[in-house]
Order: sequence, then structure tokens, then C-alpha cells
Amino acid sequence: MKRLIILLMLAACSPQGPQPPADPVVVYAAFTDDSAITAAFDRYKEETGVLVIVRRGPADRIVGDLIDNDVSPPADILMTDSVVPAWLAAEESALRPLVSATLRDRVPAWARDADDLWFGTRFHAAAIVHNMPDTDLSGVQSFAALAEQRFAGALCLTSSGLAINRAIIAIMINDLGVRPTELIVRDWVKNLAAPPFENEARLVEAVQAGTCGVAIISEAAAIGSGLELQQPVTAYGDVATIGVGRHARNPEGASALVEWLITQVDTLQIDRDTPAERHNVSVVARNFDDAIRLAERARYP
Repeated sequence: MKRLIILLMLAACSPQGPQPPADPVVVYAAFTDDSAITAAFDRYKEETGVLVIVRRGPADRIVGDLIDNDVSPPADILMTDSVVPAWLAAEESALRPLVSATLRDRVPAWARDADDLWFGTRFHAAAIVHNMPDTDLSGVQSFAALAEQRFAGALCLTSSGLAINRAIIAIMINDLGVRPTELIVRDWVKNLAAPPFENEARLVEAVQAGTCGVAIISEAAAIGSGLELQQPVTAYGDVATIGVGRHARNPEGASALVEWLITQVDTLQIDRDTPAERHNVSVVARNFDDAIRLAERARYP
């Protein structure tokens, strides 16, 4: 009799039949392609059984739809390749706070929103590459140094429209002020060996060919190029971000996925002076429009 009672109690406490699958998580990705993220979502489904539905597109359209909340299904998660669209979404109250000890432990203060609305996942560091074997560049410890006369006819840049370049200018505005930064950028333009390149692949080719002696480029593009890499003392750059949508239909599932993704990355640990010493990386977004206008005034296309 006791055995029957125990079995009945267990049956009452046990789920009846197969459990329905967990609700999917909808991700709005403000970039067009990222195979690494796709692979991560596949692993997450294997580990948890949770399907991740991804909607990709240009940052302005994706963030605009998130803010307007006029697309179905709404975003559970917003992912961006730059802090700028995440900051805009936060300013427009399109993200909700995600209070998590895991995230605060893993993401340094300089790489996350002060109100926990977005968190950095990757740091896009800027670097200097060079092909000047007879020149000692050990003293070049900042991007501002490339404005010096000795680099006349040797400097190459990519377009000021690239996120990495706007991030550098925006942080310099924060650190130095608008006028000093503009003078530096004007001198960069004077030192150019060729018009700014439309992408980093072409810039790398020009430095490899000797057309350019020195260039500013993202560290990701510099690694594997075979060029000498010079890392400024202070790490300048932008961050990819992730946050939970304000109108998320599955906020619990979104929070779980965000925490899982953050535990998969370790690219925010930097062994140089970082923006943490001076400011939060959100200054890239706050000074973004000023950086665009400054580049236009300095005739840096």
C-alpha cells in the first residue's frame, strides 16, 4: 500500500507526457553576416534545445524596427557590431535592463551600459601597421603621432565612414577636445600617400606593396597580414554588443542566451591601458555625430 501511495505521489509530481519545446529566442542582428555567431547559436540549440531565430539587416533598419516595435515577432535580443546602434536603442528606451552577476563579473565596466541595458561581447581594437624597415617606430605610441611631419607621403587610411575610424576620432574628441583632434586629423590628411581606401583589404595590399609606409587599421585585419604591428599604449576601438529588447516576448530565454554567449567569449580582456582608465566606450556613440562632422571639416572622406 505504501508503495502504491509513493508511486501515485511521484506520478502526480512528474510531468505528464513529453514536455513542449522551450520557446524560441528571436535575435535582431544589426549586421549582415557572422558565421561565428551562427555556429554559436547551433551549439546553443544542441545544448539546450532552444531554437534561435535570427533576423539580420543594416543597423539603421534593425534598430529602427526595434525602436518602433512594428515588426513581428519583436526582438528578444539585439546584437550589434558597434556600440553606436546599441547606445541609440538604449537612449530610445528600446532595451530593458539585464541584472546579472555573471555578466557584471565577465564584462568590464568600460564595456557595458551603466544601467545594464547592453553588454560588450567583442572589442574591435585599432592598430598601426607599417612597412618601413629603415624607420624606428618604437616611439609611435598613439594615433596622434601619425600627424607628425616625418610621415608625410607615407600614411594611408581607410574611409572615415568605417566604424573603426569614427571610433578613433570620437575617443580622441573625448580625450583631447574637438579642436586639437581636428588639427590631428587635418595633418593625417596632409600626410596621405594615397586617397583613403574603401576597405581594409585594399589598404593591407597597398602597405604590403610599399605604396604606404604606415597605416591605421583594425587589429583583426592586421593579424595575419604579415605586416609589422604597432599597438598604441592606449587601446582605442569599438565594441560589439548584446542586449534584451524592451518588448521581448521571451525575456527569460533571452537572458539565458545572453549569459551563455558572454561565457563563450574572452576577447574583452586587454593587457594594455584600456578605455576603463578614462571613460566608458559609450563615448564612441555620444561623440559619433561630432566625429562625422569633424572628418568632413578636415576633408577626410
